[in-house]
Amino acid sequence: MIRSIARVREADATRLVLRVPDWPGHRPGQFAMLGLDPGLGHRDPLLPRPMAVYRGSAENLEFRFKIVGRGTRLMAGLPPGAEVAVLGPLGNGFAPVAGPATLVGGGSGIASLFELASQLEPAPRILLGGRTRAEILGLEDFERLGVELSLATDDGSLGRRGLVTDLLTPRAGEVVYACGPLGMMQRAQELALGAGARCVVSLENNMACGFGVCLGCAVKTPAGFRYVCTHGPVFDAATLGWEARA
Repeated sequence: MIRSIARVREADATRLVLRVPDWPGHRPGQFAMLGLDPGLGHRDPLLPRPMAVYRGSAENLEFRFKIVGRGTRLMAGLPPGAEVAVLGPLGNGFAPVAGPATLVGGGSGIASLFELASQLEPAPRILLGGRTRAEILGLEDFERLGVELSLATDDGSLGRRGLVTDLLTPRAGEVVYACGPLGMMQRAQELALGAGARCVVSLENNMACGFGVCLGCAVKTPAGFRYVCTHGPVFDAATLGWEARA
């Protein structure tokens, strides 16, 4: 894990690329805390933002996101060369297992799945969904993977009209990896359980620190409280106790 001051290479309404020359590497599904005001000169925004690493290399990190508030709006408008504080990699990422797999991504949760999709063998089936075409993050990158790709949007602007889980037909013995809205992940677990498949999810809780101090990302499970930043964000869905999170 490092604390570093990165510099913006590119930024727009859905994408942020940072130059982080001392980045130590990461696993698919891990995240970083991004501070948009490194010196706290303006204290706006005061708290860093947890962001899943979309993809990265020895010097560059890429993040994909939706503008949902002031922090992401400021992120989208960062000029080249702007400084961003980076803490990471954080959390427990995916631990891919050999065998058939289906990836289910919804909205901003899609950003957690790209590197997993590019590393799994054999190639997985990928299902992506959002309210509109604009919410299917990184679509061109997923298309270039040459995998079986199916799409759904609430308004029918791309792919099938409806929920992405309408496309999900798990197979016995496979692993379903899911990240997105809570209801989407709950449904993925239900379908996987009914088919004799395993479901692994990545939670997207708000957090202030990223390493278990603030306790703001606690989730109640049958085994007690777990923290998304340190125990997760990736969990076996069967361990979460969805009723407690409803």
